[in-house]
Amino acid sequence: MAGITPAFITAFLAVGSAMALGAALANQGNTSVVPECVQACSHLAHIFGPDAYSLGNANVTLWDAKQQGTHSACWVQPSSTEDVSTILSVIIDTSCRFAVKGGGHARDPDDSVSAGGVTIDMQKMRTVEVAPDQKTAKVGSGHVLLSLYEGLEKYNLTTLGGRVADVGLGGYVLGGGFSHLSPKYGLAMDNVFEYELVLPNATVAIVNQETHPDLYFALRGGMNNFGIITHFTMRAVKQGHLLGGVRAYTADKRDAILEQAYELTTSWKNDTNMAFFYSYGYDQERDDFTLTVSQEYYLPVLSPAPFKQLNRIPFEHSTVRLDRTSRFSIESASATPPGGRNLFATVTYSPSADLDRQIQDIMAQEIQSLEKAPGFYPNLVIQPLYEAAIRSGKERGGNAAVALLTVLWKNAEDDERMNAFAQEWVERSTATTKDAGKHHPWLYVNYASKAQDPFLSYGEANLQKLRRIQKEVDPQGVFTSDGLCRGYFKLQ
Repeated sequence: MAGITPAFITAFLAVGSAMALGAALANQGNTSVVPECVQACSHLAHIFGPDAYSLGNANVTLWDAKQQGTHSACWVQPSSTEDVSTILSVIIDTSCRFAVKGGGHARDPDDSVSAGGVTIDMQKMRTVEVAPDQKTAKVGSGHVLLSLYEGLEKYNLTTLGGRVADVGLGGYVLGGGFSHLSPKYGLAMDNVFEYELVLPNATVAIVNQETHPDLYFALRGGMNNFGIITHFTMRAVKQGHLLGGVRAYTADKRDAILEQAYELTTSWKNDTNMAFFYSYGYDQERDDFTLTVSQEYYLPVLSPAPFKQLNRIPFEHSTVRLDRTSRFSIESASATPPGGRNLFATVTYSPSADLDRQIQDIMAQEIQSLEKAPGFYPNLVIQPLYEAAIRSGKERGGNAAVALLTVLWKNAEDDERMNAFAQEWVERSTATTKDAGKHHPWLYVNYASKAQDPFLSYGEANLQKLRRIQKEVDPQGVFTSDGLCRGYFKLQ
């Protein structure tokens, strides 16, 4: 009898902790906890303890209010690839639903916060290992862009990162990744040379062009359909200070901005040090539209040739300066603070000042019934992708160009109206670009709405290839729409 006592006590404690956890979860109010997840959370609490485990969404601030209101059974924070493998094993063994959170900039329940299941929060996985030749860096997938930039800036390096400090590296890279370096090197996904991946069976794979060429192909734009990335080995680029910042303009400058944006996209396309994007947004306080242009130049030149004509247009205010990439990312994040309700939608077309104007006008027409909605801020971002970036992408499978509608509002009761507005903008803008003979079917996954299917836009051959690879690595369907990890865009 003495020989079986420890096992009996362990089993008793596990049952007891599950019962206590069930009671605690029941007290979370509106949380609908998947029953299997009570057992999973109990196991994870026993393995990881309070330093890496918590009930519900304790002390968590998320960017989107819809996700902030999504309550998980528990959260767990791995510190290593081995931790991620252990967590996934527990989740699969108990058939518990889960989501993986990087920066938490997704916009819907289950995208990066599990509704009633386990949220795997990667924020402790923020290592930076620079190769001796400083041409690559192995970085943890739990980085947000600010922590990534700050880690690399110690070496006077950067990588193909985005523009907003609190965006998570994992989702950003898996979806593509626009960067100020894209004119020179392509999208972020074109600059990942190796992935460390916990597969759907909880084993670990090192994925590159030689070890797993099909899976390497799939991870470049295939999002969270193949497992959990724990590390990326990415291109490292020498970077000190660079030109960056934003200039804001009143609506009467729109014609001039449209002309300059087209010139920058076409006449200056071969200056791969230059990148820019511009926005046309509705200012609720002014009851008017404003424009902003973000200037980016890889070299520390305060007034480079591509922007000289643009700089002659009178502006309201400017933050254009020479600074570090990390500081520019903080500035961008301050323009979109957490706490609101957000959605994105996207349309792709060939460069055209006239089409820019038309899709801006469509937005202006469609918002008229929404202008008084609390916290309402629609913004249309025109993001060119230059020929040099497209050529770089084609070396590894091909990319395209996009435009983005962002919508911000305050109240849940306006959700349906905002979704309908975005969908109407997509339909009308798509029709307009088709009528002009400049429509492109490709949809950038990081900018797409839930009403869109970016994987269909990859082309039938690519879509079937991705689905085949997904079935090979995930025969049980863990990362499918009917599986345990259901959030974001699914191939199956």
